[in-house]
Amino acid sequence: MKYFCLIVSLFAGCQFVSAQILKVDKGSIDSDSSQYFLGSVNMDFNINNRSTTVDQEVTFKGLSAHADLVYVAEQHAYMLINTINYFTSTGGPLISTGYAHFRINFLRRRKLSYETFTQVQYDDGRNMPFRFLQGGGIRISLSREDKVKFHLGIGGMWETERWKSLSVENGEIEKEIWKTSNYISGQFNINELVDLHLITYYQGGNDVDSDLFRNRVSGDVVFKVKLTDKLSFLTNFTLQYEDRPIIPINNMVYSLTNGLKWDF
Repeated sequence: MKYFCLIVSLFAGCQFVSAQILKVDKGSIDSDSSQYFLGSVNMDFNINNRSTTVDQEVTFKGLSAHADLVYVAEQHAYMLINTINYFTSTGGPLISTGYAHFRINFLRRRKLSYETFTQVQYDDGRNMPFRFLQGGGIRISLSREDKVKFHLGIGGMWETERWKSLSVENGEIEKEIWKTSNYISGQFNINELVDLHLITYYQGGNDVDSDLFRNRVSGDVVFKVKLTDKLSFLTNFTLQYEDRPIIPINNMVYSLTNGLKWDF
């Protein structure tokens, strides 16, 4: 049951490092207007009782909450992205994951701008009690059309992690690795009511202690349908692949959620 619950948790709602989409109107960040706030709050709830037999009924429950806040100044934009998740199955423990991600986009209106970011994260489901990263890079606006926006990010970061050892009781494995951090993001305004947002990250670095190179690819896709001026329906798909995990866990994990978002 312990390993079964772990597998369920991996597929139920893990959030992945730097696979974040800011769920506010990012097109406004490139605009000439300034000195204003943007924000959004959304919540997703999933429950099902798919069981193998009548005698062994298993119920899965998941709750995700997201809160984004942006301040657009005259020259720069300041972004805060927060996510927390809770999920459990019958007979299993309550597992939670979450992160807080802060990013500054300097000279936001230029085709070539600059970014710095920092993030704190934990993931009980994958036995990772702590992750901290900070870095920066350049941001290139490939397209700023009203209906299609593309951005390319090239940079680096320093990442420190603590993982629970699966072989030593109460033991932990700590890693500190310099990594490249690159992404490409897109926003498509399909019509007045429907938007599609996506981002793909590649992060890789040399683990000196283990004498190997670790690669991570992650992605996030958000399909948004506007219901009112403030309320929208969201479908969110996230995926991550790591070729050499720190501890022996699944190389690839994903999550699919549906929920409502309120803009302010």
